[in-house]
Amino acid sequence: MALLEIKNLSLKIGAFQALKRVDLAIDPGEIRALVGESGSGKSMTALSIMKLLPSGAKAEGQIRFNGKDILAASEADMCQLRGDDIGMVFQEPMTALNPVKTIGEQVAEGIRQHTRASRAVAEEQTCAILDRVGLPTSKFPLRRYPHELSGGQRQRVVIAIACALKPKLLIADEPTTALDVVLQAQILELLQSLVDEQKMGLLLISHDLAVVADTAHSITILRHGEVMDNGETTQILTEQTHPYTRQLAQASMHVPDRTSHQHVRSQGSLLSARNLERSYRGSRSGLFARSEDTKAVDDVSFDLQQGQSMALVGRSGCGKSTLARMILALDRPTAGEIKFGNQRIDHLKEDALRPVRQNMQVVFQDPYGSFNPRHKADRLVAEPLYLLDRPLSSSEKRDRIDAALERVGIPRKDRDKYPHEFSGGQRQRLAIARAIITEPKLIVADEPVSALDVSIRAQILDLFADLNGRLGIAYLFITHDLAVARAITDTVMIMSNGKIVERGNTGEVLRNPQSDAGRALVQASPDLHKALARRIGEQG
Repeated sequence: MALLEIKNLSLKIGAFQALKRVDLAIDPGEIRALVGESGSGKSMTALSIMKLLPSGAKAEGQIRFNGKDILAASEADMCQLRGDDIGMVFQEPMTALNPVKTIGEQVAEGIRQHTRASRAVAEEQTCAILDRVGLPTSKFPLRRYPHELSGGQRQRVVIAIACALKPKLLIADEPTTALDVVLQAQILELLQSLVDEQKMGLLLISHDLAVVADTAHSITILRHGEVMDNGETTQILTEQTHPYTRQLAQASMHVPDRTSHQHVRSQGSLLSARNLERSYRGSRSGLFARSEDTKAVDDVSFDLQQGQSMALVGRSGCGKSTLARMILALDRPTAGEIKFGNQRIDHLKEDALRPVRQNMQVVFQDPYGSFNPRHKADRLVAEPLYLLDRPLSSSEKRDRIDAALERVGIPRKDRDKYPHEFSGGQRQRLAIARAIITEPKLIVADEPVSALDVSIRAQILDLFADLNGRLGIAYLFITHDLAVARAITDTVMIMSNGKIVERGNTGEVLRNPQSDAGRALVQASPDLHKALARRIGEQG
């Protein structure tokens, strides 16, 4: 008998049909991938299993878990199942964790709730599961808070919470989206080992076909709430008999065309960093004692030319974001200097930075988090216009907004919409429109496509390449996705422990990395062709 069996599941939220007659099953010890674009119904399927649907949602059909009818179960029954027999790993660990509770408290909470264990026993089990997920208490004390951990470490805490009581079914909703490739490989290996050891069923929700090909035994592909393709992973992704499966596979291997509108690059340095360092004081460990200072960035120097596209890659916690904050003049270096054009900017006060900020903009990883949800698109896109030398009239401002929206492929009529009325890909286009409205010379893009599905990612990369060619904008791409670095950048810098350990032409460096950090990143980077070839070889 299947551990989880879903038959003819349909879901309506108000008048919107979110799911249409979805069928899937998971056996003990099986990893099933649920794949599809944003809005395809992947998360709604997971929330239906957990019975955590929004108010107004009406589910029909059948969901049976271990013989129990989930849709007919009471809330008290579901409270017993959630966290005990069914665990869930959410996509964004920082929102899944309580910021005012220590990691030890949060892992132990579920153990004590379901087993009525004493505090000492719960703490012992907490230490054991945290050690199992790679967070030994000798290095990561239970008294730490979520904000004191990196993104990958927080994701491990969420996995520890979900797996603390050895559930029969684990639902992992994009568990590796925001992680670097080495951490991603470690998390996926961890999940696979838990499945093998405990014969647990795993529903892996992902938009990365390379990850799915490397990990999942079976696959279900959704589009607009309907199952498009279903079966054994290697067969489905190799034969690609369904047109939509073929479309997803082509998008996952998409390389932007950067030959058109080639912009003549200036030989002068647009951005120059020399011997940058950034240290943070150690925390107090006693009345008169402090732990050692942390050096987040250590003696970093580089030059970025006008119109150049450069990637900054490295593992979580290596110092990429700290370096980006110093370049954007949001943080001051402990030592060294930064020049933008011919002007040194690392010591400037806020008023003197206005003309610099006009020519230097940023695109964040999560556009929804960087937008005020109460403002409409036109106001959000127009926010940087206060940096211009003179105030614009209403008509000039409207023309600027329309031009920026047109450049990123958003219709002018959508300027009166709120952020929640756009899809994930459209919100990222709005973020790019906001960044280019002042006609900057440099854009710092912090993981701009990591949270997007493969089809939308291909469109956004095409847009970045087009803007680079037409407008001559220079890019500093902070990314953990080596496929993105290969597709969109000319040069790459590999960062490890605060230092730049390797740099050069993107293709050459990523084809034959010379540093240990570079080799680790390339080796761990998922590749659809290689994964399928390995699986076919294993299956004979």
